[in-house]
Amino acid sequence: MIRFLLIALAFTAPVAFGCEFEGVSFSAKFEAGNLDNCELNKNGEYVLTFLPEDKPINPSPWYYFSVKSPVAKTIKVLLTFDGFAPRYLPKVSDDQMSWQPIAFDTNAKAMSLSLDISSKALYVAAQRPVLNSDYTNWLDSAAQTYSFEPFVIGKSTAGRALSAFTLKKPENKEWVIFVGRQHPPEVTGAVAMFAFLDEFLAYTAFNRDFLSRFNVLVVPNINPDGVAEGHWRHSLGHKDLNRDWNVFSQPETKAVKEYLDSITGNGGKIVMGMDFHSTHNNVFYTIPQDENIAPTEMVVNWLSSLQEQTAGVFKVFDKPGTSPGKGVFKQFFADVYQVHGVTYEVGDNEPDEKTRYVAKHAAKTLIETLNATPPEAFYIKK
Repeated sequence: MIRFLLIALAFTAPVAFGCEFEGVSFSAKFEAGNLDNCELNKNGEYVLTFLPEDKPINPSPWYYFSVKSPVAKTIKVLLTFDGFAPRYLPKVSDDQMSWQPIAFDTNAKAMSLSLDISSKALYVAAQRPVLNSDYTNWLDSAAQTYSFEPFVIGKSTAGRALSAFTLKKPENKEWVIFVGRQHPPEVTGAVAMFAFLDEFLAYTAFNRDFLSRFNVLVVPNINPDGVAEGHWRHSLGHKDLNRDWNVFSQPETKAVKEYLDSITGNGGKIVMGMDFHSTHNNVFYTIPQDENIAPTEMVVNWLSSLQEQTAGVFKVFDKPGTSPGKGVFKQFFADVYQVHGVTYEVGDNEPDEKTRYVAKHAAKTLIETLNATPPEAFYIKK
């Protein structure tokens, strides 16, 4: 009789974005929530399925759901990802603000958890969520502190604002570009970008040399749709935005490209571009020195300075390479502007304090490196 009940529940439980069982309920009805199906198997495990928004996809399985029960109990949960292997280590919270790691186990295709639940919702996520509101709040605070005016550089597929800001003077011709959150689950990259920008703004406010020469464009969250919808990688336009910097088929990349066109159209010189991401380990993806870019050794010098500043705590891993024709952000800067593009990648499981520490020094040493580079060095010698 018990086995029959479990089998029956397996066929009747699934509901879009939420699942109701006898005594246990799951939900993903909140921003960045992701849950596609639920079942209760014959072993008494709650099997939760998380599906990618598109196929094919470069898999970074995102999960974010809540679970509760009117009676306190411990349950077994199995997370499955449409045949893909799990990437992110689970965190739990009872208030969606403070997050703690939780014990887990994996096999090649699934992750198992033991959850202590009660009438108060317990939240489980692949990473501590960084939501669209976090960017809005950061921009509002930073704008007041450093006296800049955020603006809408464009709209996403769903019509969400793509917020940006500039630090500029009309007489300055050289521009540095920073972009973040192309891939929604890459939260450690977001942590790095916030810390990087905090230091960048504080340092340039104290030492005005940089802003007496360079202008800056920052687009901290270029994929707000993917963040809101809990996507694994893509925008709502069904595109990996970091594969669209050649055809600009998506409104998000197109909006940034149009702004860059306005810079160069008005006589400005783009001298560097950098975007922030997360991957399995810390790495800086750079353009090889033998490519047709200028100045050849600038990024090598920057990363050497960063290594010197963080020696003993952090190992700088510089991985030069090219991606011709793939629409990658850093390649776009090398191909179109013949300057350095850098992808700043943070390990998925790096602690926030270490990430902030490195990002702080990355900002300071980059400013110093750019300041030390003469204007003529950013031009290819004929």
